[in-house]
Amino acid sequence: MKLKYFGLLLLMPVFLFSSVNAQNKKTDSLAVTKTLHELFNICKSVDFADPKVSELGTFYKAATYIIYRGDDKKRNWKDFANYNNNDEKRRVNEVCERINQTANQDSSFKIIKYFTETESEGTWHVLMVTYKRKGTDKTTAYAFLKIRNKFGLGDID
Repeated sequence: MKLKYFGLLLLMPVFLFSSVNAQNKKTDSLAVTKTLHELFNICKSVDFADPKVSELGTFYKAATYIIYRGDDKKRNWKDFANYNNNDEKRRVNEVCERINQTANQDSSFKIIKYFTETESEGTWHVLMVTYKRKGTDKTTAYAFLKIRNKFGLGDID
């Protein structure tokens, strides 16, 4: 009888870890989904009455949702874009334009899958999204990294 309880005691950390891991996955997937929806909205609905749009640029609000990818190795994949930098501004604009050419053209797009994948940059949180473009079914992967407790878009495939 004591052996039975000892075995259960040994398995307890496995069950606890599995439960915590499943909870983190659910929390992360919800946060990534929320981030994607916010970014889609920013790229699609530009408020041209906002004085910062004419001062800074069309997609200035999106920069804090997009991961820095550039020549600065210290910031690469570890920081968010800075819209005040012309190269980073150009990249943010390109990302928003690409978003607006993909799922943002179909208001009934669907997130069909969430998964994580560990690469050299960190743990990627990927959302597979289906949508229609010109009557044809399309699928695009939006990949996010978590930086300073916030998810940012790092890649679109």
